[in-house]
Amino acid sequence: MATIYSGIHLKLKSMKTPWEDKLKLARFAWISHQCFLPKKEQVLMDWVSRALTGYYSKKLQFGDDILEGLWTYLDDILHSKKLQKLIEKGKIITLHATIAQIINDRIGEHCSNMPSNATLSNLVTVLNCCRGILTSPAFAIIYSSKWELLVDLLCTLSLLLCCRLRSTEALRSTQLFEVLLLAFDLYLVAQRQQRSRGRVFLQVCSPLLQPFLLLRHLLSSRCWTSEDEVAVWQHLSKEVGQKIQAALQGGLFHADLLNSYREELLQDDGSQEKKVSPPKDLVAPMETMLSKLTDAGLFGPDLHSAVVAGSVPLLYRLSLESYCREGNHLLGFHIFARFLDTLGFPEPTGVGPGQEPADWNPGLIALDQLLSLTLGSNIYNVAVDKIRCGGLQFTLYSRVAEMLLSYPRQEIPAWFRCLRTLISLNHLIVEPNLDDLVSLAWLDADVSDPRVGRAQESLLCALLETYTKLRQLPRLFQEVLAIIARPAADELRRPVLSAGLTEKLRECLLELPAGQALDIWDLMLKSLEVLIPDLSGDSDLALKALAVSTLLNAVLFNMKSLDDKTPAPVLKRAQLLMDKMTRAVVTPLLRTVSEPSGKDRSPWALRAESSGLLLRSTWVQLDHMMKLNCSKYVSPGGAEAGERGLHCGLPLEGQGVPGQSSALSLHFLQLLAIQGIKSITMQPGSRTEADEVSLRSAAVRVVRLGEDAVKNAGARAWDGELGSIDDETYAVAHWHLLMSNLALLLPHLPEPEVSHLADVVTANLLLPERDCGSENWLSIPAMCRSLLRSSLLPEMQPLHRGILLRLMEGVSSLLPGTGFNLPACLLEQTGDGGDASQEAGNQQSSALGSLGSHPSPTQGSSLLNAQDVLSVKETPTRTLLEHQLDRLLQLLDLLGALRLDSLNGADHFHCFVLLVSLVTTLKPKLEKANTTKCLQALSQTYVLLTVLQTGTSCNVVFKRAHAGDILEKVMSPLFPAGSRLASCAECPVWPEFLDVVQRFLTVSVQAVVERKQSMCLNLEQFVTFLSSTWLSSARSKWRPVTEQLLITALSALSRVVVKAPLQPDKTRHMGNTLHSLLIQLVGLLGAVLQSHSDRDGRLEQNLTVLGVTALLETELCLREEEEEDVVPKEGGVICERGNQDTQGLKHADLYQRTCFQVLHRLPSSPDDPESVQTQLEFLRIYSSTSGLCSDCDNETGIPSVLSAVKALLTAPKVTQQFIQSLEVQLVELLHCVAERCTEQQFYLIVKSIAQGLEVNNLWNGQHQEVVSSLNLTALFLKCPLSGDVEKTLWFIVPQIIMALMVLCKESALDQPWGFKVTLLSLETLAVLVHQGEGILSNPHHVAVAFDVLLCVPLDHLRLDEYGSIFRAIQEVLFAILQSQPKVLFNAAPTFFQCFNRLALSVMHKGRQKCVGDKGVTKVSEVVLECAYLVERMCTQIASKAEKFAMFSSFAVAEYVSELQKVTLDADVKRHLTVGMYHLLDLVTESDLRFLNASLQPGVREVFKELYNGYTHYHKSKKQGEEKYTA
Repeated sequence: MATIYSGIHLKLKSMKTPWEDKLKLARFAWISHQCFLPKKEQVLMDWVSRALTGYYSKKLQFGDDILEGLWTYLDDILHSKKLQKLIEKGKIITLHATIAQIINDRIGEHCSNMPSNATLSNLVTVLNCCRGILTSPAFAIIYSSKWELLVDLLCTLSLLLCCRLRSTEALRSTQLFEVLLLAFDLYLVAQRQQRSRGRVFLQVCSPLLQPFLLLRHLLSSRCWTSEDEVAVWQHLSKEVGQKIQAALQGGLFHADLLNSYREELLQDDGSQEKKVSPPKDLVAPMETMLSKLTDAGLFGPDLHSAVVAGSVPLLYRLSLESYCREGNHLLGFHIFARFLDTLGFPEPTGVGPGQEPADWNPGLIALDQLLSLTLGSNIYNVAVDKIRCGGLQFTLYSRVAEMLLSYPRQEIPAWFRCLRTLISLNHLIVEPNLDDLVSLAWLDADVSDPRVGRAQESLLCALLETYTKLRQLPRLFQEVLAIIARPAADELRRPVLSAGLTEKLRECLLELPAGQALDIWDLMLKSLEVLIPDLSGDSDLALKALAVSTLLNAVLFNMKSLDDKTPAPVLKRAQLLMDKMTRAVVTPLLRTVSEPSGKDRSPWALRAESSGLLLRSTWVQLDHMMKLNCSKYVSPGGAEAGERGLHCGLPLEGQGVPGQSSALSLHFLQLLAIQGIKSITMQPGSRTEADEVSLRSAAVRVVRLGEDAVKNAGARAWDGELGSIDDETYAVAHWHLLMSNLALLLPHLPEPEVSHLADVVTANLLLPERDCGSENWLSIPAMCRSLLRSSLLPEMQPLHRGILLRLMEGVSSLLPGTGFNLPACLLEQTGDGGDASQEAGNQQSSALGSLGSHPSPTQGSSLLNAQDVLSVKETPTRTLLEHQLDRLLQLLDLLGALRLDSLNGADHFHCFVLLVSLVTTLKPKLEKANTTKCLQALSQTYVLLTVLQTGTSCNVVFKRAHAGDILEKVMSPLFPAGSRLASCAECPVWPEFLDVVQRFLTVSVQAVVERKQSMCLNLEQFVTFLSSTWLSSARSKWRPVTEQLLITALSALSRVVVKAPLQPDKTRHMGNTLHSLLIQLVGLLGAVLQSHSDRDGRLEQNLTVLGVTALLETELCLREEEEEDVVPKEGGVICERGNQDTQGLKHADLYQRTCFQVLHRLPSSPDDPESVQTQLEFLRIYSSTSGLCSDCDNETGIPSVLSAVKALLTAPKVTQQFIQSLEVQLVELLHCVAERCTEQQFYLIVKSIAQGLEVNNLWNGQHQEVVSSLNLTALFLKCPLSGDVEKTLWFIVPQIIMALMVLCKESALDQPWGFKVTLLSLETLAVLVHQGEGILSNPHHVAVAFDVLLCVPLDHLRLDEYGSIFRAIQEVLFAILQSQPKVLFNAAPTFFQCFNRLALSVMHKGRQKCVGDKGVTKVSEVVLECAYLVERMCTQIASKAEKFAMFSSFAVAEYVSELQKVTLDADVKRHLTVGMYHLLDLVTESDLRFLNASLQPGVREVFKELYNGYTHYHKSKKQGEEKYTA
């Protein structure tokens, strides 16, 4: 059959065969095994190559469909698996080189915007063919062997991608990027193999440089959209950028081209280095590259400047990475200079003509990057430049600085960054133009954009820091004052200092010598002295004086304060400046304002007044602070100078009228008033009546000066700077001043001012939270919320009570008739009283006292109103709308934040009555949304009632009403509303509501029991109410909500009554009453639960399990009482009370059904910790009841309980945090299980646990089995076992210890579960060692425990894992140290081996060189905690001196040997050093001589430094303490 198709190649060559048939024959020949052709694959490849070549050379003619078919056929061949297998087998198949040129031409045709009609072939197919060639080394040789073809391909692909990026169409395909990356890979390999570096340079410069730079710019500046392919903008575009950089660096800045650059750029360099001639084919590489860069032909005029600005920093960085080595820094500078010229900046003003660029932003960003690279590469060395180069670099940088200041662009952040970098290079660069810099970049800069503001602040902080280090800060402030003295360019000059700049100024002033700080002070006083004489009537001078005053205030409050260590000359000069300030500045300034010309409230007068008050307040506070800190300081003018400072110039009472004084003046008047209050308060002795009047007057004045402004402030924000106080921010500044001094002002404020403060706080608390724009900005609502969260607010009783009353008024306004407006006579009766006689006396005296001021009918009606509020009669209900419920929830949340448990008696009763009225009045609507919010409001109300019932004044309520009435009043509204609440029974809000109600009832019933006054009477009344509710519910339609509420109430009541103590003097009567009450509870709760079980068929709710638990506890309590009441009488006759069965339980079937369902549900409910706790509590009580739980029942007996617990611990979703939250319940349950088991059963249990710890479980993948066994082991060890059970457990402990060691060794190799198993093994070992005190006496067991610790890896752990493992090992060591003293002495070397391992691991984690990596700015808290644990362990070791004295020196030697190798973080080193000090307490003189002799020289120096610190800080302190120790 093969011979039939042997003539196909003749038909392919024949001119008579149609091209359609040729194409079909070629396809058939390629895929058919029956076609025989010698070298068939090569023949077909040659045929399609010749056909394409003939078509594009005009030798052949056929249609477009044939052309497309030929390209598709070539694509199919190149990507066929058949061809790949043949090539892999070594068969040689070649491709004509003309195909590469054809592909390049076809791609190039699509680079233009208007392709010709001849280029109709599909570009996708052409690119596929290109990818097939590039991915096959056998075919890629047609490009790699001919360098020009590869360069041309790379150029055309780059230009094609540029065209795609310039268009608005989305890039939905990755094909072009993938082909380009393949071409880059091939090119980079060929580039490295080229011998002629000059040829490579020219190839990169001529055809490739511009496409590369344009492509890079378009990739970085494109705004990617969701329509673009994700892989393109996430990965491929970045890879293309990296390939471009690699190609440019290898082509333009190869190491072989260094001499060419040196020859071109260092021709006039005076160095005597031997010049090496450059390659003959490469002359002036820098000029060649820049000529292509500055040619705008390809870029176009619209993109040229942007592309150049984005490319110059890249090229400069690549040149520095290649050439910036020792000795080539001058070359780097010349490259910088040549690149700088390409940015097209104009010459500085006065140097030469220059044209400003249309857009400064790209150029300034590029300049910023160039300067940053220069600074980071240490290109500029001041001394070398001045000595060897004659200041060549300095001249250029100075010209750049002059250009920047000649053409200021304060709206661009890069302008500020360039100046900052120039200052970092050398402050002398900007020194000649320092006045222009201060003016343009600081005082006269109008900056509103936050990004620009950050750049400006960074520049000014660098300026302050630089002049502080140079000790020339007075020189800088001299320029600042000179600029301020100039005529202002704008009437509204911006504040001199921002918040960040003030912080930096504080740091600088603290580093500055005291003399220079005083120099700055003196300069500002001289500046003010010049301004004051001509101030009257001149608004501009007043503005300058205010600016200088603000700056002086910032300097004086941030410089070092005088103290007793201040040198006498500095102290004397400071006193002279204080005198000069008040005599030559403050007094004349205020006198100018007090003149008739200054009373017209014109702008100059307002500014002058603000300036004078600011300086007066500054002087007073500074004088007061110096008096406190420096005993040698004397106020200028004598002891009464401070008082004169308070009142110099105009009297306080004559200033500060809102609307007539400026906001800044009002603020400083308040500061002066507060300073006056402080002065009077700090005076020794008792205060006079005049002092009290002054205090009240000053406090009232402070509040009233901003009263109107605060009411209308809203949520405006203030940055905290004095210079930014104006009419808009004055209210915030005033409120901040009030809140900062609230504790000082509040005792002296009368009731109207306190009410005003409470109104403002309440109004702002009810405002929605808004973003202030910055974390450090202040707003009134934010400060009010901070006050509400403060622990000091309850201590401020007047304000706390005022806020409480406002919030309660808000609640009352939503529900009229809630009993809020209780008369004063009733509130007076709610004081705390001791007993009933005192209560009656108080009522009588209050009633008698109120007769004189209140008419008798009013008093009677008020008492009647209170009685109505707390009585059990029905009250009218009210429904609220959605927005009203939202408002109510907000008010209740704020009430909850007020800490209601600390209220006095009157407020407590007032609030309780309101909340009870709210519960009885609020009624939900039928809509589910309204019902849900109403339920939330009721939940919050019950929470607040619970808080009140646990407060200090809880007895006040019970003195005004019977406890039974209160409980009935609070619960009665819920049952009628059951039909409306039923819609929320399935919502998450409903279980929370039931839980809240249960907590309230528990607390209330507990309070009734603790009062011991009519306890049984009140509780019986409440039980009767619940019983009647149940009977009425049973007769009507079944409502599950009613049953749940009854279960909640009865459960809470039962659990409290069961634990109620009996009074010794009423044992018999009280016992009988409680017994009957318990019988009622059992009957009622059992009936409700039984009904619920019969109707619902299941007991899966957490509430129901809780109710069954309470019922079981109550029945058990009854049975115990009945058993105790069976008393033997004389003659052997036994008298029993009643005919109750003393052994059986009435609801045993209910308990067993509940147990069965709980055991079934327990393993599948790890998502709800509270539910699991309830179920475990039930199982504990159930397991301890002999009549219910059998030790052999497989359904509800002890084995099934233990199986359920193990299944819970084995559940996949169970975490260690979950188990730790259940530890108490689990230990109690397992203790009951262990006590109920026989010895043989418990042995089998422990044996199964030990089998679960075997390592073959890890090998078999049963990791969860190992985890559950570890948890069970730890829990059983924590159980307080005794007798045979305890012996059985400790009999198998040695086997457990060995299993733990094998687990730790094996889990180190187990990646997914290794950490968890290791951590649990260590925690179990710590419990075992601690609980084995006095039992675990075999030293071998402790030695095995040490082996466990030594096999645990501490390296290659994540930081959180490392902290957990470290704490677990430390706990084991601590347990051995505390619980195994007898075996510790022989095991001391191993103990120290484990301890040293921990200490060295902390040193490795706390190395200083790790700080700063990957954005870390400080050492982790985990490492600090571990270092503290090492210090604590050293303290424990030092307490066992007799056991560790001979080994402590080795631990110290290990520490100093490692310390010599690493540099520790300061905090970590502090903890470890203190720990080593404790170990050095155990080191003897012989040990010291041994250490000094044996340590290496470098380590010995570290030890000497450690020991010197020990003797200086620790040893002397210890000896001082021992001196006074008995």
